[in-house]
Amino acid sequence: MADVSVVVPTHDRRRLLVQTLGSILGQREVDLEVLVVDDGSRDGTAEVVAGLGDARVRLLRHDTPQGVAAARNRGIAEAAGAWLAFCDDDDLWAPDKLARQLQAARATGRSWVYTGEVHVDADGTVVGGSPPMPPAALVERLAQANVVPGGCSGVMLRRDTLAGEELFDGRRYRHFADWDLWIRLARRGPPAWVSAPLVG
Repeated sequence: MADVSVVVPTHDRRRLLVQTLGSILGQREVDLEVLVVDDGSRDGTAEVVAGLGDARVRLLRHDTPQGVAAARNRGIAEAAGAWLAFCDDDDLWAPDKLARQLQAARATGRSWVYTGEVHVDADGTVVGGSPPMPPAALVERLAQANVVPGGCSGVMLRRDTLAGEELFDGRRYRHFADWDLWIRLARRGPPAWVSAPLVG
């Protein structure tokens, strides 16, 4: 069984998706599975994913777009790993991202963990970024703003943390389902962190 199930929602971003999946499949020292949820793409995304020929990657498909929250929830429902990680189809990971997050979570006994981010342009050049705030400050600020760096791409959580609850509430939140999830996770306990910028 995989240590981490990585859920990648995507819609008509075939070119970017290839780069994103390359950074996920390049993770070191972690057994993982990748669930690509194709949310009604019409640009040949399914063929590109199939062409990777990597047994760790599974393609799940919605015939019509249902939104990113529904896509993430579909991936979660199919996941087998003890931990869940999310990566948007236009983001990139450093090769030690998952290993360092697992180490931080296990060292602290915490059920969710975030990391720092940088901003990159279309050429892959770093154009900005700043260190993430520490967990106590992040939890304190969550009620006012979504201060989790990297959005979903920077977070990993234990799959059983919110057992019985739908993780991403796409019915109530079109744009803020991730922020809602961080608030609910914080009510259960503070996160661990890796302060390095491991998401682009």
